Amino acid sequence: MSALYLYGVTRPRRLPPRLSEKGIALIRSGDRAAIVSPVDANSPVEATRTNLLAHADVVEELHERAVVLPTRFGIVLPDQAAVVELLAAPELVTLLQLHRDTAELTLKGAYEETVIGELPGLGRLRAAYRRSPSFENGFALGEAVAGELARRRSHDLARVLSSVEPLALEVRVGEPSGEYGALNLALLVKRSGVAAVSAALDELAAELSPPLRFTLVGPLPPYSFVSLESQVAA
Repeated sequence: MSALYLYGVTRPRRLPPRLSEKGIALIRSGDRAAIVSPVDANSPVEATRTNLLAHADVVEELHERAVVLPTRFGIVLPDQAAVVELLAAPELVTLLQLHRDTAELTLKGAYEETVIGELPGLGRLRAAYRRSPSFENGFALGEAVAGELARRRSHDLARVLSSVEPLALEVRVGEPSGEYGALNLALLVKRSGVAAVSAALDELAAELSPPLRFTLVGPLPPYSFVSLESQVAA
């Protein structure tokens, strides 16, 4: 029995042949359309790396040319009637209008390992550990390093936000990852504003000390700023 896998919601348009050949289709209702493909209703869609990348590939290719409200991976609707019911949700009118010209940028920052040597206020504890590399001295040094690094993260996050927030429509702050992770942001911007964010970060990278490496990814669909779960019975 066939069901319909849901990638997101967009405006009616012609799909690229590459996607059509893979079974991707649009189900239209007025000025809205759901991006779907047939799946076996009795076989759950597994969150493998291949499937996750395939989901992102469809959503991101269609977002290059027009608005896409992405759904999270793994949403399956039982039939076309359920898709049409989803498209009738009044919230979609607002969201499609709101995101007609937006994109998401993900911004991550990470320190070079040399940041540890540049943190202030650790000289006495380092000297004590060199003289006596005991557990107590090592623990005290480790706690002090963690505290100074947390302060540096807080300072640099505030500095980065002061630079990018004026260029963004909305900002979401996440937890940085890794021992030397400094920041993890999702920025909602106008598509025309992507270059301005990139230029601001280039200027900022030259100012911050200790060195902070930025990784900016996008423009992407507004993954962090759209949730259709309330309209979808998954």
